[in-house]
Amino acid sequence: MLSIGEFASIGRVSVRMLRHYDEIGLLRPARVDPATGYRSYEASQLTGLSRIVELKGLGLTLEQIARVQREDAVPHDLETLLVTVRADLRRALAEGEARLRRIEAQLRTLKGDTVMPTSSTVTVEIRSVEPQRVATLTRKAPGFGPANISPVIGPMYPDAAALLAQAGVTEFGPGIALYEADESGDGSGALVTAGFVVPESTGALPGLDVHDIPAIPQAAITVHRGEVSGIGESWMALTEWLHENDYELIDVCREVYWTPGDSPQSEWITDLVQPVAAVGAVRR
Repeated sequence: MLSIGEFASIGRVSVRMLRHYDEIGLLRPARVDPATGYRSYEASQLTGLSRIVELKGLGLTLEQIARVQREDAVPHDLETLLVTVRADLRRALAEGEARLRRIEAQLRTLKGDTVMPTSSTVTVEIRSVEPQRVATLTRKAPGFGPANISPVIGPMYPDAAALLAQAGVTEFGPGIALYEADESGDGSGALVTAGFVVPESTGALPGLDVHDIPAIPQAAITVHRGEVSGIGESWMALTEWLHENDYELIDVCREVYWTPGDSPQSEWITDLVQPVAAVGAVRR
């Protein structure tokens, strides 16, 4: 038998961590002295400890590790968790890379270097947008920006699609999203409305808000291709283009997702739709 100190040293973890593993039922000691409470471990338990350390290093939480360690767990439980962790890591890396590019551009600007404006590479179409009937959900996000919005909006599309399926609605159009500031609480949050365009004849549906979003007499539209984490840069480029071409932003923007949700984000095609007016037109 190994003392908790010996077991911790061999397994390269802290005694405090082993105590925590015991408390949550992740790795119980082989024996606990009833008089002193001292924990002892079998050498064979080092394999289990190594597995926990390995999975933790891959990004799984202790709760997730406990789930795949259960006797009734099946191999695809771990696979499902790893796929989720991989997607979260890829999103974090993409967001970090996008932030790094913006920082490097700002540093070059501060040094006096010429930085190619992003608006020079964006293609913008100015046109009207017809009214659309949509079935949506609305949820709160802690703020704007991909880091706050992505975890909230991600589950909303499969949730809305499931509710449409339950109601027998099998024919519906692209995904759509609208974002508004949340005035409740301390005012730092955002309201995310997301769902799908549905046929004009669609009536009330359980769990979904079926309504018409109004036409836009004049909208600036550009296409964002790829990861959602980089969509902020496309919005910035669109905003710069509008400023340089004498347009004002006059209403809440929309995002229209044309690519099926099961496609990798690298293949996504998203319309960014911003209601606009020519500078001065609103005040005439």
